[in-house]
Amino acid sequence: MTKILDEYLTRDQLAAELNVTSRTLCRWQEMPDGIPHVQVGGRILYRIASIKAWLESRERSPNKRRVAA
Repeated sequence: MTKILDEYLTRDQLAAELNVTSRTLCRWQEMPDGIPHVQVGGRILYRIASIKAWLESRERSPNKRRVAA
């Protein structure tokens, strides 16, 4: 049986996965295009699918005009 929270990570779990601090995640949450999250009681959770979409939205192509030195 699947648990409802199987698709979510805690702040500490996501911080470890992204190799950043929990404080960095807090800062990212406050940005206008910040990391998506939900609050359940006093607990912050991150839906894995939303985090993947957020990461993909931040993907950038290399600057083609830049000439290698």
